Amino acid sequence: MNIENTLKAFRALTNHEYPPNNKMIFEEYFLNYLTENNINTEWTYLPILWTNFYIGRNYGNSDMSDLQEYLNGLDRGKKYFTVIQYDDGILQNIDDLDIFIFGSGGGGRKIVPRKNLGYPIPLICQPNPSADRNRGTEILGSFVGTINESYIIRQKLKKIYGDSDSFIICEHSGYKVFVDVMERSVFSLCPRGYGATSFRICEALQHGSIPVYVYDTPWIPWPDEFDFDKIGILVHENDIGDIENILRSKTEEEISEYRVNGQTVYEEYFSFEGCTKQIVKKLCQ
Repeated sequence: MNIENTLKAFRALTNHEYPPNNKMIFEEYFLNYLTENNINTEWTYLPILWTNFYIGRNYGNSDMSDLQEYLNGLDRGKKYFTVIQYDDGILQNIDDLDIFIFGSGGGGRKIVPRKNLGYPIPLICQPNPSADRNRGTEILGSFVGTINESYIIRQKLKKIYGDSDSFIICEHSGYKVFVDVMERSVFSLCPRGYGATSFRICEALQHGSIPVYVYDTPWIPWPDEFDFDKIGILVHENDIGDIENILRSKTEEEISEYRVNGQTVYEEYFSFEGCTKQIVKKLCQ
């Protein structure tokens, strides 16, 4: 695959670690994979590390005219593709660009055209090397993370289930606690964060817990490839009050199926290598 000589400023290496253990974001892994394996498709890859670039430009609030100028100068006779993790999607004007975007974030608080968010792929991270998928699961469901006025869905979860004996809903109290609680939970509540989706879906699959994606505007990854209902549970924010009944209705057989399916789908669609191969496959269809 011909990777263009993009300006170095648009290809800054990963400059943050989020979630913990995620020392390289998926965009950078994908760029390295295509460079090393010489993949060829009819689409021209735009090797821009969007998330690193935007973070380096004050989360997209500083001057970015150089990137817009670069995009404006692209040959409009070509077809392009790119991968972006950034929650808000591509912040530049790409209205007249023929581009296939694989997007993880699903949209944040900045308003961009739907085209700029792209085709839904999962928000993924490198796994915790100490993950244990086979611990006891004495907790029905849990959420450990930041809960404040910026996260309306998380506040609703805490209000309804914060005092329940069946759930652990609490503020983040360190990564070890986060992992411990998740691995002891049958279900992990994965409410949207700043963006439309959550790293917790991927993390739950890594740790052997069943993700419960709580959303307002859904961002369901790989909608044409697998059924999310086979690996987890979808709950609209209007139905948060029904979560306990939904989870308690699941039989041991169904729970086992979720876990088995989750491990398979994780490797094929949520791991860095698996997601990369699915993107290449999609481009070659």
